Amino acid sequence: MKRILLLLITITLLLVATACNGYNLIMREHLCNENNYYNVEATFCSYNEAGDRIWLYVSVEDKSAFDSSEKNSEEIRLELVGDNCNVLNEALAKENLQAGDRITVKCSTWIYMDSTFYYIAELKTQTQTLLSFEDGLKNIKNYVNSHKSLF
Repeated sequence: MKRILLLLITITLLLVATACNGYNLIMREHLCNENNYYNVEATFCSYNEAGDRIWLYVSVEDKSAFDSSEKNSEEIRLELVGDNCNVLNEALAKENLQAGDRITVKCSTWIYMDSTFYYIAELKTQTQTLLSFEDGLKNIKNYVNSHKSLF
């Protein structure tokens, strides 16, 4: 009896621990819906790379698309995931994107649980489209669907 109880507790803890590593159905449905992305005019400030993610730090004058918690923020952190990171890496290598550049992004402005999902699906400078919405959204869909949580 003790072994069965220990096994059940171990399985439960394992499931709880792995459930947080990925995108649940609510997250996948929201991030895969094109109607949940908004155009935002911004000024590119800087970026930071971490594994399969790149965070863009931008300043935004009109923060109405974002949560009210962002109203006093000088910079907002937007995120590229999966294959969308390759696009930004290429643009930065070619110096197509530099601090102070005006950009237009189409991004999710969603906060779920305790995390922001400000995923960029489109990225344009004043002169060129670096990431089209069709490609960007397709890459986000592929990313979240390949990183599903157990629950």
